[in-house]
Amino acid sequence: MSKEDGKKFEESLDQSAKNQNIFCFRVRDVNPMAFKKGNWSIPKNKFDFLFYHKGFLFPMELKSTKQKSISFSEKIIKEYQIKSLTDATSYKGVIPGFIFNFREPDNRTFFIHISNFNKYKNIAENNLKHDYTSRVNESSIPVGICEEIGIEIKHYKPRSRYTYYLNKLFDELIENHNGGD
Repeated sequence: MSKEDGKKFEESLDQSAKNQNIFCFRVRDVNPMAFKKGNWSIPKNKFDFLFYHKGFLFPMELKSTKQKSISFSEKIIKEYQIKSLTDATSYKGVIPGFIFNFREPDNRTFFIHISNFNKYKNIAENNLKHDYTSRVNESSIPVGICEEIGIEIKHYKPRSRYTYYLNKLFDELIENHNGGD
């Protein structure tokens, strides 16, 4: 993933939230070079974003790629990110997950609840029996699986940057969450 493309994706989500009057806190990444000279430790951000909508908190970790799948590699998805999102499920009114953006060919973007991600990752890595119709890959989550286990985030591109319909996504997540209570 190009750092520039990933940052543009983050900026587009941030602006989409602002335009739709959704509270959004974008956690800034820390430059490790800033701490190189001193005896500092580099903090690890648990999430990229915190959104708040209609009484629910949405901790989100974003991943963007031009590939057809997103690798489970520690370089891409950190174990502490998975743990942080998983831990967040224990709180009432919190709906945590990943937002996976597949830039090529059509900029398809999906929300994957952390519980669905963990289930898929366990099945994929341990070659367990499953009922997915898409091909399971032991080292990544492909777009086909995201179609099955996630919610596609609709978007449009008025000029140069995408706008994502976050209100619609969060309303659907809240409805699904409340239906599961």
